[in-house]
Amino acid sequence: MSRRPNGRAIKKHRSYTVDEAARALKASKGTVRRWVKNGLPALTDQRPALIMGSELIAFLDGRKKKSQPCQLHQAFCFSCHAPRDPAFADVEVRPLTTTGGMMRALCGRCATVMHKRLSLARMPELRALVTVSIVQGDERIGESRSPCPNDHLETMR
Repeated sequence: MSRRPNGRAIKKHRSYTVDEAARALKASKGTVRRWVKNGLPALTDQRPALIMGSELIAFLDGRKKKSQPCQLHQAFCFSCHAPRDPAFADVEVRPLTTTGGMMRALCGRCATVMHKRLSLARMPELRALVTVSIVQGDERIGESRSPCPNDHLETMR
């Protein structure tokens, strides 16, 4: 899996050679040269070619993927790489705390399970958009009425 270069390592008011930019971004020199070919502004009429830090930062920021916000009834599908409506307009909500919970639904396009955090205060809005099923969470061990007895601990004493 490829790693995205961290533009924070670049100083705005400094100029970089291809080698220095590659070392600062922990990328290969070939990658930086390819960026120059694909539109990264650089002073290439001299040797070594110089890249302005501000232009390198702007180039890297332009390559970032834009965020894709989900609407209340949608969740982000990691298979489709996009916010998707739930299949059959049906979601499950599992309350985790008194104020929030987890929404779970199937993707309407590829049937992958999607998850999303949800504020329980927004449940009336959600119910107006989709069918909501409330699922009770599992009991925690400390809250259970009949804890699991560890008989083997008694015999080891």
